[in-house]
Amino acid sequence: MKWSDHAQGVDLRAATAAVCVVLVWSTSFSFARDAVQQMGPWTFRFYSTLAGFMTVLPFVRRSWLEVLQLQAATRQRVLWAVTINGTMVSSLNILALAYYPATTVLTLMYTMPAFAGAMEAVRLGRWSWGGVLATGAALSGVLLYVGGAPAGGALLIVLNAALWAVGTLLSARTGQPCRPSTLVTVQMLIAFLCSIPLLALAGGQGESLPPWQGRGNVLALFYVGVLNGPVVFGLWYVAIQGLGPVRAASFTLGVPVVGALAAVLAFGETLDWWQAAGIGLVVLGMALRLRGVAAPANGATR
Repeated sequence: MKWSDHAQGVDLRAATAAVCVVLVWSTSFSFARDAVQQMGPWTFRFYSTLAGFMTVLPFVRRSWLEVLQLQAATRQRVLWAVTINGTMVSSLNILALAYYPATTVLTLMYTMPAFAGAMEAVRLGRWSWGGVLATGAALSGVLLYVGGAPAGGALLIVLNAALWAVGTLLSARTGQPCRPSTLVTVQMLIAFLCSIPLLALAGGQGESLPPWQGRGNVLALFYVGVLNGPVVFGLWYVAIQGLGPVRAASFTLGVPVVGALAAVLAFGETLDWWQAAGIGLVVLGMALRLRGVAAPANGATR
């Protein structure tokens, strides 16, 4: 049986994919942050995207032809979804890592499920106090966690999370079936083409273009470019198609917790008590959202 936004049951394949996504996303920001700071955000973005694009290069022609065969409205939604997810959101994440600790970016970005749930509630006209409390708890946790950080940068990352929610919802509304491998290949193609002009921007800002300045940087490039690129987004689209966009997004409530633990234990970052409390509020908000999404499905089986 499958677990979608409208039906009861569990799609184990999709749920497993979502868990794998959480594990990768929990560690990728901490893994990449030092390399981003050493190489510069735009240089890192170009070379990591190049690494990911090379892995899907043999499938570009087939995937592009599949997209061209879709109906016009469906094709437009697909292209918007993969461009938002793979180019806009990913580029802003890399930029944020140049200025914020990985745990801060994680906590800010993973308010996305609250935004996705709120957007679906507006679309379906199904508001509830639980949904309002979930969103309020998550955003309060963000404000508590960020504390004295520059408000402008924090607002930019939160807006990026809202943009990611739009991309997630669009990914589930393609109408005609579109294979996750096709979505990921077209996403990497667009991301790579959009990253080429960043080399000029990197040079203008004095960033060092050669990326081979140490084994750690090379590993970070391939971790972010390949594992956190086509691999994780392929799994993400499997999760969205099997679970529905809101439930798939709700799985990511574990990312700030796992990511904070990884950042502290493996990468030497530290958390103050208010940051831990902020993460707790974010997770509470996500848990309330998950409970609110599950309730209608449970009620439908009675």
